[in-house]
Amino acid sequence: MTTRHNRRQRKKLHLGEFTELGFKVSAGLVSTLNDGARDQLLDAFIEDCIEPLELSFGGGLGDHFGGYVTSAIRGRSALEEQRDKVCAWLRSRPEFSGVEVGPLTDAWRA
Repeated sequence: MTTRHNRRQRKKLHLGEFTELGFKVSAGLVSTLNDGARDQLLDAFIEDCIEPLELSFGGGLGDHFGGYVTSAIRGRSALEEQRDKVCAWLRSRPEFSGVEVGPLTDAWRA
């Protein structure tokens, strides 16, 4: 049974034409980092990769790096091009190993 939603309901529920896409990221660390080095690496990821691409990152860096990336612009989806750039940035960093960047998925139901 499918429920029909009007435009206002679809917008509120982020359905149909209002679906917002994002993607998961994860990676291992090549070596153990102290707290300061972890903070610097996470800051570099956000300042050099995420913010210039107008994205937002929810996650963290402890013994493992992982999180979810969405568009920083409300109502927009992350794009495949942005996903590819995040993947390239993570793979270019010597601190990370086993970088995995997932496909675009519904950010509200991930």
